[in-house]
Amino acid sequence: MTTAVVTETTESTTSPAADRGFVRVGAVSGVLGVVAALFQTAINPTYSDDPARAIEQASLSHLLTLSRVLDMTAFLLLMVGVCVITTVFRPGRGAEWARVARTVYAVSAAGGAIATMVVGSFPDIAESWAEAAPVDQPGYVAAYDALDHVSGGVFAVSWAALGLFGIIFAVALWRSADFSNVTAGISATSGIALVGAVVVGVGFQVSAAFVLLILGLLLSYGIVVWSSVRVWRLTSPGEHQSAPIVEPVG
Repeated sequence: MTTAVVTETTESTTSPAADRGFVRVGAVSGVLGVVAALFQTAINPTYSDDPARAIEQASLSHLLTLSRVLDMTAFLLLMVGVCVITTVFRPGRGAEWARVARTVYAVSAAGGAIATMVVGSFPDIAESWAEAAPVDQPGYVAAYDALDHVSGGVFAVSWAALGLFGIIFAVALWRSADFSNVTAGISATSGIALVGAVVVGVGFQVSAAFVLLILGLLLSYGIVVWSSVRVWRLTSPGEHQSAPIVEPVG
């Protein structure tokens, strides 16, 4: 019996060419979301820890509103990007873990969006404080301080969920043949750093939590950008590989 080598074209991750536009829109959305998040961080005003001083600073600043708009834009773009990126995993090769990661990321994005809307009310409170009589101003300061604590708590939940996303997404990346183990390791590191930041910062009130938070956020942004670039390349015709299969003839 003779054998013939038949070449069969297989695709790494994304199969139908019709999905190429969908995947690439998600990849672009993820990268733009990271750009918006970094720009928002750069212009985000820093206020005093003293509520009375902070509300006065907020009443004089006009950057907070723009910063919150950019924050919301970043959340939406990143959510679209992650939702699309996590659809390219094949069953048995990380798809199940990617679905769980997508759900956890949605929790993180929702928490971040809620906290952002709370912080977005600060300029209105500060403006009312500035226009109020001196006897009424302490009430606005108390409201400002209370909402500041609420937004901080919601952000902590968002960061913890983002940390879990990093860890779960790392498993999906590790099980996939289309992403390197280095990428999975970076994703896991970002998740551990974020969860550690929340535990250390909320549970032990240690200042080192801020360093872990920044590290975790930067690594998570890096994972989104790299994953976006990778899925873009996976939709290119050049990424379709030909695998020889030996079949019996005669």
